[in-house]
Amino acid sequence: MCMESKEEFGSISREITSLYGKQARLLFETSAANVDDVSWNSLIAGYVRLGGYNEVFELVMRMHWSGFMFSTFTLGTVLKACCMHNLNCFGKMLHGYMVKHGLDLNVIVGTALLDMYAKTGSLTDAIQIFTCFPHRNDVMYNAMIARFLQMQTISSEYGQEALHLFCQMRRQGLKSSKFTFSSILKACIVLENFEVGKQVHAQICKNNLQSNEFIGTSLVDMYSFFGSMDDGLRCFNSTPKLDVISWTSMIAGYVQNRQFENAMSLFHQLLAYGWKPDKFIISSVMSACAEMAAARSGEQIQSYALKSGVADVTIVQNSQICMYAKSGDIDSAHLTFQETKNPDVVSWSVMICSYAQHGFASEALRPFNLMTASKLSPTISHFLGSLLLVAMEVSLKKD
Repeated sequence: MCMESKEEFGSISREITSLYGKQARLLFETSAANVDDVSWNSLIAGYVRLGGYNEVFELVMRMHWSGFMFSTFTLGTVLKACCMHNLNCFGKMLHGYMVKHGLDLNVIVGTALLDMYAKTGSLTDAIQIFTCFPHRNDVMYNAMIARFLQMQTISSEYGQEALHLFCQMRRQGLKSSKFTFSSILKACIVLENFEVGKQVHAQICKNNLQSNEFIGTSLVDMYSFFGSMDDGLRCFNSTPKLDVISWTSMIAGYVQNRQFENAMSLFHQLLAYGWKPDKFIISSVMSACAEMAAARSGEQIQSYALKSGVADVTIVQNSQICMYAKSGDIDSAHLTFQETKNPDVVSWSVMICSYAQHGFASEALRPFNLMTASKLSPTISHFLGSLLLVAMEVSLKKD
């Protein structure tokens, strides 16, 4: 089935499901005087599947006002809706109800509650619930491990805690999901612990999950980080169902380890297989062209980016600026910078350093001053770049 047919089929399915949802609601409302808790639960679960979260919360309130008790099924279903809709406040109200009626230590409801807190960013509440349970199941462990490693900035403390929970989980004989293994591989990167990473890989093989594309990508990331590209390539080649993310990780790994020709070769292989590269792949390949000072190849990648509709994405334009600058074409680099609609700190940094490296100190000071005036916070690399520019200015004045 082609992509257009799949989208059309999905749209029709959604319309049919929505239609049945409306009919179910109509039947429910016309029989409101005779409905029982099973009817309430069925309708609430149906709206969760449909994504009608406003209707879910409205029905829960009405059910409560009608004098019905919430079952573990009701609470689990609504907490799932809170996860999807990021409604921590409503989840807390349900938590209060659970404590009042002695349901907070029920394994099913407790797991759903922990998952809700973990996914909506309340890590402290999730930890507190996790610690209260004397007998924890695999879902609880998986939720906690994933949450420790889904923060925007993962500290070594969180990485160590996730690894500790994973070891506890293995000792108790609980089953780890593919997401748990993927998260633990991320923890090994954060902790820079290659030996543990290889042990986790062995556990993945033992559980026969090495061919999963999600885990395969995480293994490529892990081996790339530690510079073991041969092992990364073996993991890549042993993944039967490669997706764009898998290709992105492998190409980015080659660029990260300065194996630029291998990155270009894999990119051409990607195109030969009929895959459409995304903005991250194009950015990585353009970075490879920059490091090789291969302006001709970079121009071809730029043309492909234009054709793919990602040429105006900031991450691609940053790599393009760098590519032209390292190839000695500072005018094209400046033109690309001017065409960047939403320049970020990296855009300014690349342009400033490009001017400095080509000896245009006065030209470089202008974008540096504009960047600071636009309230962007310069990083340490910007300060080092500015010191270099000052030194150049002093040298020019002496001459």
